[in-house]
Amino acid sequence: MINYAKESKERSMLRDGSQQLDHAILEALHSSDQPMGSWSIYYLLKERGFSASAPTIGRRLRDLERQNFVGKVTVEGRSITPNGIRVLHSSAHDHRIRNTAEEVLKLLKSNRRKDILDLLQARRVIEGESARLAAMFATKKDIAMLEDIVRRQRNQVERGALGVKEDVDFHESLARISGNRFIAYSVHLLRSHEWMNNAVIAIRAKIGKPIVDHEKLVAALRAHNPNSAQKIMEKHITRMMGEVERYWNKVFR
Repeated sequence: MINYAKESKERSMLRDGSQQLDHAILEALHSSDQPMGSWSIYYLLKERGFSASAPTIGRRLRDLERQNFVGKVTVEGRSITPNGIRVLHSSAHDHRIRNTAEEVLKLLKSNRRKDILDLLQARRVIEGESARLAAMFATKKDIAMLEDIVRRQRNQVERGALGVKEDVDFHESLARISGNRFIAYSVHLLRSHEWMNNAVIAIRAKIGKPIVDHEKLVAALRAHNPNSAQKIMEKHITRMMGEVERYWNKVFR
């Protein structure tokens, strides 16, 4: 049986600071077909652009040996152990995930037409399901909270404001009500960049009608009608996409 708590702790050992050196040492041993000592690893890492002295590498090797990530094969040479290979692969996997997350964050800061439309397309899929689930599980308290957000949003729009905060609150609250934490985190991530939120809502205010679909969504939740809630949300975001397209064509043609 896999000890997930232990594996998580092992992964964290290779994330930052001196852990980067540990990761480089394990990679060097894993790529070698024979045991290596600190000086052999030093020269290999130097070729790969990694700066660390041979004594430092020797100390890290001893520490990795105590953790059973490497094992002594000869007097001067060590090899990576199965535990070391496992944690190396886990660390590499975590690194790829972090890189992917960073790329998503870069896209959220983009002001290109295609990236804005791609974002809205992703939101349409995720938030359509969010609305469907929310209609199944919403309590009276949840519905009252959404009604209050819509009321505050309406007041903001009537005063000439955009109601950006209320718009974000509504969609994120709906995602939390869905009961699916992956959906909730995804919606929070996709709505996390202030520039994008302001840009899309400002475009809607210039080209389209003020946001009124939220009231229809609340009504669908009150009726516990999942199919209706999903369709309303999908049409809501499809309309946003059309308004962004029209605005872009009008301003940049």
